[in-house]
Amino acid sequence: MTEWLTSWSLWHWLVLGFVLLIAEVIIPGVFLLWWGLAALVTALVQFIFPNFALTGLAIFYAVLACILSVIWWRYQYNKDNRDQAQSTLNQRDHAMLGKQGTVREIAANGIGRGAFDDTTWRIQGEQLMVNDLVKVVRVEGITLIVEKVTE
Repeated sequence: MTEWLTSWSLWHWLVLGFVLLIAEVIIPGVFLLWWGLAALVTALVQFIFPNFALTGLAIFYAVLACILSVIWWRYQYNKDNRDQAQSTLNQRDHAMLGKQGTVREIAANGIGRGAFDDTTWRIQGEQLMVNDLVKVVRVEGITLIVEKVTE
């Protein structure tokens, strides 16, 4: 058993790499992809430098797998943050920016209800009257801040 562990060849690294890549397909999680690629690169290093010590190859593999995983994590994390900042998914109030609607009711303090598409929203604006056409300019909590549309 110890002989198998101390005499890893190019084929061992290739098998490890492909097993990890197959495991990535079966158990998705992305990080196995980078560990599998690191094993394949380690096999390439052993092919180019056949006398490279197993300890050195193991350290090379571990460091490369960690580096690839961290690079991917940072890339995906930054991409997710950019996408989230630009997305209005599950933020219907922010998707309302720029939409036009009609004032349904309004109080003296400028707060009322406005009809937008198929629903009504709490609105706030200046000098609004019932049936005025308004446009959403920003969102504050659950209130749409609107301006009267001048035609």
